[in-house]
Amino acid sequence: MKLVRILLPIGPNGSTNACANVAFGLAERFGAELEVLHPCPAPMQRLPYATELSPVYYEDLVDVGQKQVEQEEGEATEWFEKAVVVHPGVDAGLLTVEGLVGPAVAMRAKVADLSVLPSMAAKENGRWGPARDAALFQSGRPVLIVPDEAGGPIGETVVVAWKDAVEAARAVAAAAPFLATAKRVRLLSIAEEGEDETAPAMAAYLTKAGFPVETVSVELGAREVGEALLEAAGSGVLLVMGGYGHWRWREWIFGGATLYVLRNTDVPVLMSH
Repeated sequence: MKLVRILLPIGPNGSTNACANVAFGLAERFGAELEVLHPCPAPMQRLPYATELSPVYYEDLVDVGQKQVEQEEGEATEWFEKAVVVHPGVDAGLLTVEGLVGPAVAMRAKVADLSVLPSMAAKENGRWGPARDAALFQSGRPVLIVPDEAGGPIGETVVVAWKDAVEAARAVAAAAPFLATAKRVRLLSIAEEGEDETAPAMAAYLTKAGFPVETVSVELGAREVGEALLEAAGSGVLLVMGGYGHWRWREWIFGGATLYVLRNTDVPVLMSH
């Protein structure tokens, strides 16, 4: 069980320090290739919307867009070269893809074991939202959400947030490399409406697979599910969970565990949809 390729999407100014440290650190630990992806919208994709645009203004705007592309590519390259110096010995490469962020990330995330992206609490979150959505919803691969507070080795203690859902089962499968190297594994279930009868079965499966696991059931009480998950998981762990078991619009309107965790987590979260 190993990671072959890790995807680190960046903007012109790179990624957050926490994401960079985690991505490079995991690549070194697992002997994986690190693909640093810089999606860069083409000059024509930067034009303002207009029903009519004179040829003169059109050419001028395209020229401005081209200069922006060149500047952003230069800044991304500079960031990457500095990151490689800080993290020597990692098989890392920079790939610049001309196009919109979402399609570019979705395309490359499909051929990576996981993508590393900041949480919603990160600065300039508006930049990371499309990349996060594309990696989670359009790639079929997991996403490792890394908050700014994350530090130290990832995955010495793995907490699996379990519920009887397809997304949770996919997250467990995606976490296999981390489970194989974890010192401690906890299977955490939230008792919303009685006990989850599938939790003992998943615990038995993980034990059979060679991952002796502790099972923990937590009463929800008056808390939100996401709040209960983060409190029960504790600090210094890797949280593994399914993402958006409900329709995403429902979580944006009414709230939900996924949205709460993305906004409030202070530990890394391996999430699968």
